[in-house]
Amino acid sequence: MEEYPKEITLRDGRTITLRLLRTDDEERLIEFFAGLPRGSTQFLKHDVRDPEVVRHFVTNLNPDSTLPIVAMSADGKIVADATLHMVQRGWRRHIGEVRGVVAEGWRHQGLATALVRELVEQASARGLKKIKAEILDSQTGAFKVFKRMGFTEEARLKQHALDLDGQLHDILILTNSVDDLWRNMEELISEMEIAYGKV
Repeated sequence: MEEYPKEITLRDGRTITLRLLRTDDEERLIEFFAGLPRGSTQFLKHDVRDPEVVRHFVTNLNPDSTLPIVAMSADGKIVADATLHMVQRGWRRHIGEVRGVVAEGWRHQGLATALVRELVEQASARGLKKIKAEILDSQTGAFKVFKRMGFTEEARLKQHALDLDGQLHDILILTNSVDDLWRNMEELISEMEIAYGKV
């Protein structure tokens, strides 16, 4: 897509580049997930610590169903990954699901908010009307982030998730409209003084 890459200056002054994931990012993405603390990966939908899981994802890129955006540091490493998941047909074709994770050392700088902004922009461009996020009941930090963005809990699925340690959790389904999210994103980006620019 021609709007990428984008350069962003975070609150602490560091600059990162946002771009779409490419097939030649396999090793970088494996390294990124391997470097995350277990607490950051045990609640993800797939076991991204397994290189085969990452390899399957990278070699089967389809931007019509999954749009992955990565944040690259100045030294060429992936420091965050965010994806917009979509379905092309059926009742849920107007809904997009967002997922993402940020590396330690890059959190609390507005990067997660900036990535969600990118996904909301892409959702809007594709005519989606609603965004959802699925998190586990124990992910209190993630819940606070989404709540700040205007998401509300629409449903709770009791003991629908089994984490990598074999513990059962409720799944919280959080939603917001694309229009409301867009307004919230603009306000949050303004508050955090994150600077956008073309590379």
